[in-house]
Amino acid sequence: MGGNVKFAKSGENNYVQAQEIIPVGYRPAEKSNTPIAVFGGNTTFILYGEHTGRVTMLGNPNSAYAGCTGVWRTADPMPA
Repeated sequence: MGGNVKFAKSGENNYVQAQEIIPVGYRPAEKSNTPIAVFGGNTTFILYGEHTGRVTMLGNPNSAYAGCTGVWRTADPMPA
């Protein structure tokens, strides 16, 4: 997964759940947290994807534009 994002707010997110979820078929197969790197701009931020689709935030996005990238194995080899 990858893309660009513009964060609308600044502030610490200490294991805060994001409103967005990873769709079924694209969720990590493992039950451990899967890191999704956030880089660029003025961010000090990381996301963790879970097998439930939940996304947990950690750090401060600093209202910045940033890139995101993550790689994981899914339970569905050909998600639709």
